Amino acid sequence: MSKLVILIVIVVAALLCMIIPARLGFFKFGKTILGSVFRKPATLMYPVVPREWQERTRGAVAIDGPNCIGCGICANVCPTDAIEVDKAEGKWTIQRMQCVQCSACVDNCPKKCLTMENQYTEPDVIKVVDTFEIPAKAAAGGAASGGTDGDLTCADTCVFCGLCVKACPADAIKVDRKAKTWEVDTDACVKCGACIDKCPKKSLSFGSAAAAAPAEDGSLTCDMEACVFCGLCAKNCPADALEVDRKAKSWKVDEDACVKCGVCIDKCPKKCLGFGGETPAAPAKKSVAAVDEEKCVYCAACENECEAEAIKVDGTEWKLDEEKCMGCEACIDVCPADAISMKEA
Repeated sequence: MSKLVILIVIVVAALLCMIIPARLGFFKFGKTILGSVFRKPATLMYPVVPREWQERTRGAVAIDGPNCIGCGICANVCPTDAIEVDKAEGKWTIQRMQCVQCSACVDNCPKKCLTMENQYTEPDVIKVVDTFEIPAKAAAGGAASGGTDGDLTCADTCVFCGLCVKACPADAIKVDRKAKTWEVDTDACVKCGACIDKCPKKSLSFGSAAAAAPAEDGSLTCDMEACVFCGLCAKNCPADALEVDRKAKSWKVDEDACVKCGVCIDKCPKKCLGFGGETPAAPAKKSVAAVDEEKCVYCAACENECEAEAIKVDGTEWKLDEEKCMGCEACIDVCPADAISMKEA
């Protein structure tokens, strides 16, 4: 009976508010009261009633311990250094309060043993740090299972660029560019496949020699009219054969040092590099980066990658200096949330 009386009082009060002159602003207020009477409350009874998250909600990172090979790639790509992998102790650790749920670790895990659960870590008065056991074979650096039969091998198409060495999280590969030698420590190799993914000539494989890659003809050239002198080609060149001066608008290649691996071509955002003088046309209009704030997790990966220092991430604020932005799209490549796109300046 008391609930009915309260409801009647609310309805009467709402009607009275509606008949008060609109200039006092009560008309809209009355409509809001009436609308709220017949709808579910906007507030939640948390933590008494657990909140239901959507299926695609990026909450806490979860790990399938038995399938982890302890390669450490997840720790290397984490923009906030929230993950630690201790191979010697056989432990995988994540600092929950430091994780920004960007899913970079999940996307780069070679064994797909990391997943993004749709439940957040429960609030606590202390920083939550979770530690998981990984298999002894991973901690010892031995071979892991999962469709990688045989030892890592390298084909004759190798150009000894050394990208496999940089990509290897176990330091199991050695390359001597001058002596033209390639070696792998089979005991240290965890068979994560990171070196295979990074090899520009597709010379690496497990068990048998990889298929030969087509040879590159001619010298490396750049379409200077399309080039924005972002420096990504020079930054990613494993042989340090490229030199870019942004102020002087100059681009140079050391043909003797160039190993024709093609990494610079893949990394060029304007596609103005090629071998033999053939380079595809790039758009003439200048474009700058733009962010979708609903997707952005403010991990600052874009800020760290921006060669022009045009992006600043402060807490939950993303800023772009359009004058500095070169439109190189490097921020798009490293954004784990696919929150950045290009727009015409």
